[in-house]
Amino acid sequence: MKRILLYIIASVLLVGCAPNFNDPEEVVDETLPTEQQETAIIPSYEVSDSEYQVLLPYRLSQSRGVTTNQVANRLDIRTLENDLRRHAVDVFDPDSHFFQEGQQIGQSELYSWLERESEAAPFGLNPSVDYATDAATDVKLEQERENPKYLSHILEQNFLKRTDDQSVQLAGIALGIAMKSNYSFQTEVGGPTYYEDIPESTMMTEANRIADTVVERLRQKDGLTDVPIMLAIYREAPRSGLVPGNFVAQTTVSGGSSSVGDWETINDNYVLFPSTEARNLDPDLSATIEDFKQDIAEFFPNYVGLIGEGFFIGDQIQSLTLEIPIEFQGQAEVVGFTQYVYGLVMESFQSYFDIEVIIKSSNKQESLITRKRGEDEPFVHVYER
Repeated sequence: MKRILLYIIASVLLVGCAPNFNDPEEVVDETLPTEQQETAIIPSYEVSDSEYQVLLPYRLSQSRGVTTNQVANRLDIRTLENDLRRHAVDVFDPDSHFFQEGQQIGQSELYSWLERESEAAPFGLNPSVDYATDAATDVKLEQERENPKYLSHILEQNFLKRTDDQSVQLAGIALGIAMKSNYSFQTEVGGPTYYEDIPESTMMTEANRIADTVVERLRQKDGLTDVPIMLAIYREAPRSGLVPGNFVAQTTVSGGSSSVGDWETINDNYVLFPSTEARNLDPDLSATIEDFKQDIAEFFPNYVGLIGEGFFIGDQIQSLTLEIPIEFQGQAEVVGFTQYVYGLVMESFQSYFDIEVIIKSSNKQESLITRKRGEDEPFVHVYER
């Protein structure tokens, strides 16, 4: 009887909280030119309080595709986009702003900005080099090393706000300026590839120069004179890095200003487990993961190891992702292994950070165990084979 009563109460609560898909709000999207303005729909549901609502129909970025062509490490692509939006929350409140992919910098325009400055590319933001195509190799090497291509990409995100007349207008721009930590280059087609590490201090000097120019160019565009612009500097991981890079600094240029002020340090960091860096940063968690690995290896002979990615703010772990590759002979083995790992997660890891465990075979993901910080028990899903 008690179970039935609880079911009825839960059903009533779910009905009362269910989004009303039949009565969405409509607004006029005034970010478009007057002759192209159209009605946009505000969804009547939210994923979470910390996520922006997105207007429908969804508008793709004007520079779509540039990220995948310019950023060498695939892990950086996801992190650049997600973490820029996460940092934008501090400037453009999700309670009063809607998210939209960047509409102010076009694809061809952005590509021209990412070039080396030259007569053929006067808008290039990377430093020029001064050597002829038939110059000696040592001359080319010296020029390339002294003038790396620091800038990889500029990711734009837009934030809209409702006005009193049931329309939305552009209320903010966030720019993620992706800078290289390691520059790879060739002096001739088919020749050897050289690598040059870029110190963070040098990167920041160049990023500041680039940010000044980008803000000046945006201010010259119609309608952008008084729009606040948030800028965040992203330091990319090396091409072969097993964890992504991270944002290192941010600032906001207020509406009506073209001056980039002081940068605020961002203490984000993605750390590989196991690694020396992880042991130095959080020795207790490193030891816990090592014990976790040994417990798995003791009971499952097909286990081949695990790799982890921890996200830290300062020296505090915020989230941990563990990926366990293993070869399975059947669905029952997947279920049994997942149950065992579930128990280890409960016993081994405290609940003050998010944890995600991905169990996969060579062909696909087999199961998933997740737990949000503060929760007592993880969520488990086993995929059907």
